[in-house]
Amino acid sequence: NKLQKVEHDHKMLSLEKTKSADEVLTFCKGKQILAMCKMDGLTCSLTYENGVLTRAETRGNGYIGEDILHCAKVVKNIPLRINHTDELIIDGEIIITYDDFDKINENLPDDQKYRNPRNLASGSVRQLDSSVAAQRSMKFIAWKVVKGIENNSFFERLCEASRLGFEITPCVSEPHVTAKTVDLTIGWVKKMCDDASFPIDGCVIGYDDVVYGES
Repeated sequence: NKLQKVEHDHKMLSLEKTKSADEVLTFCKGKQILAMCKMDGLTCSLTYENGVLTRAETRGNGYIGEDILHCAKVVKNIPLRINHTDELIIDGEIIITYDDFDKINENLPDDQKYRNPRNLASGSVRQLDSSVAAQRSMKFIAWKVVKGIENNSFFERLCEASRLGFEITPCVSEPHVTAKTVDLTIGWVKKMCDDASFPIDGCVIGYDDVVYGES
């Protein structure tokens, strides 16, 4: 409760959900889509100004989150400086991989073991003392460039973020998903996450065309 509340400069709303392949196909409308891992951690938005990390905030209710800059600075793969002069806003997920989660639990008695990586990541990044967060082997996985990279391809924006030093979500770019390929596409995404030991709770389907997607 002592973390400072901050108002987002963009909406960070939750996603619509479905378990129906037909609904996914209807949504795709024959357009190029991006199938991405839905990371199971704590959603976070980072802001860089003149190449320096200046803001880090949790999603909260989608409009107002919490300032976690002090803890974001100790997440091992969040760059404190990037080679980018324009303001850059990038959304992603702070996670703990299954491998690192198991290592943490190995050294704890049974009655003190953590239940799952999601809760541990969420609790760790919201610590008032960043030294606690620094011990938890957290990672930031970027999944959306909100501002600062002018490219109408969602996928190319992520690729540019990767070149700036961010670890991006495993994803599959598909020009035309069909009834025969929808399950296969989602399966590829899941396998990439399994191989990387990433905790996920679904697959995100979005349009590669940024302008069309925002409309």
